[in-house]
Amino acid sequence: MKKLLLNFWRFLNSIFLQIILTVVGYNSWEMTIELGSETYWAKGYINKLRHYQNGAKDYLATDVDVTAGFDGGALAMGLITCVCIFGIVWLQINKPKQ
Repeated sequence: MKKLLLNFWRFLNSIFLQIILTVVGYNSWEMTIELGSETYWAKGYINKLRHYQNGAKDYLATDVDVTAGFDGGALAMGLITCVCIFGIVWLQINKPKQ
């Protein structure tokens, strides 16, 4: 019984965790591509109030047009992908030899 549990534990530590890291890494890579290609554009004004009162919008002028990309989120998701790849390689290198 003890040997069976040890074999099951080795399986969980190697292949199962690598599969989970692969799925998480792939999903974060897809999100990186999606976030990296998005850009927010505004035409020199912002909405002063987030909640509209009777459908009226209260705009506040800004000095310049606003262009903001989602680069920070894309970088964070890229780092998550890198950590997942590193974890997969680390688990593969440290597999017990039988």
